[in-house]
This record gives sequence, structure tokens and C-alpha cells, in this order.
Amino acid sequence: MEKSLIRVKLMIQADKEIQTAVENHLRKELRALGDISLVNEKPDFEIRVIVMGSAAKEKENSGVAFSTVFLSPYMRSGIPDSYINRCPGDKEGLKITEALAEAQIYKDHLLQVGSGKDIEEICKDIAHNFKTNILGGPRLSLQNR
Repeated sequence: MEKSLIRVKLMIQADKEIQTAVENHLRKELRALGDISLVNEKPDFEIRVIVMGSAAKEKENSGVAFSTVFLSPYMRSGIPDSYINRCPGDKEGLKITEALAEAQIYKDHLLQVGSGKDIEEICKDIAHNFKTNILGGPRLSLQNR
């Protein structure tokens, strides 16, 4: 049986100085998990990261704060399909609004602080948290592939 890839959308908001470094480290760490595909559309999960501060490694007093939210798109959660399958007579009349299509299910939030030197370690921690707390033990089959 072929192992299916988990589709992850990574969104990073930060100053240009730090955004590229954070994106490169996070992409590397997520790919190291083995069964992750980084995508822009139809993700199974979204990881949204806001970074504030300075990435200046040479400054002792530089600091960064990471706010990371893990989300799962409602439309890929299987809930709408479950409803449609239980209400076959409603299939034609059921209209899913754009708001519902964009809705997210909150999974977890991390707040981390450190110096500019800690960016790589914080990115490793984000990937580790995603693997252990979001994906957990046995991987559930994901809907709507």
C-alpha cells in the first residue's frame, strides 16, 4: 500500500530580513518528516507563522517572537461530505458558501521567543510539534484527495 503524502500549506508573515530564513528552515524541517508535501492549494493542514523581531545573529540583544497556528481546512475535514452522504435528498439543494469553503478548524497554537541565533531551533520545534501534536500517532486517512 502506497503511503499518501500529507498536504501542508505554509504561510509566513515577517520582515523580509527574516522571512526567507524562516521559510527555508521550516520547509527543510517539514520535508525531513518524510511524508509531507508542501502545497499552495487544497492543503490537509495549514501552518501559519508570524515572526516579530530581528534575525541579526551578531547582536546579543536581538530577539524574535514566533506565533504559530496549526489549522485544518473545514472542507477537507470530511464533515461536509459526511453530511451530504447522510442526506442524499439534500445534495442538489445544498449550497456551500465561500465563507464555509474558507473556514478553518483550529488545531493548536505555539508562542516561542528566542534570540536571532535560535531561529533554526525554533523551526525544528515547530516541525516537531506538528508531527507529534497535530499528526499524532497513526496517520488518519485524509478526505477529498
